[in-house]
Amino acid sequence: MKTKSFLLLSSLTLTTLFYSCSQKPEKEIKDLMVEKSTICYQSISEKDTGWLRIDTSKSQIIGLLTFNYGIGKNYDGQFKGKMYGDTLKGHYDFKVNKANKWYRNPVAFLKRDGKLTMGVGKFYMYFGSAYFDDKRKIDYERGKFIFEVADCK
Repeated sequence: MKTKSFLLLSSLTLTTLFYSCSQKPEKEIKDLMVEKSTICYQSISEKDTGWLRIDTSKSQIIGLLTFNYGIGKNYDGQFKGKMYGDTLKGHYDFKVNKANKWYRNPVAFLKRDGKLTMGVGKFYMYFGSAYFDDKRKIDYERGKFIFEVADCK
């Protein structure tokens, strides 16, 4: 009898879990930037330029992110993230000056007034990857790069 009860309870739990995992929260769907499937942004800060091209057609936002610094350093790579309310958070896999070594940093953008402001925050390392320290707020006021919608070239 205990075995049948255990199996029934396990079946119900698994069914509920699979069903709930397949459902997308309504809030998450509303918060996605779905105006277009591809949106391009540009940021110019003194001699430094940033380009962000993202695909917003799915729940995970993917794209390309490039920084060209006036001192001759170029960061070129891929962005993957999700929208959490008005914040786009994810990670940036990139190469410096087209070298053969990849790096990964967390990135966060605050969406306000149609612009994306890149935040500055403290990192911690976990199994070789950098993550934002959840105990400290990401500072969007100190963000150097403010991305505005631009033509995709």
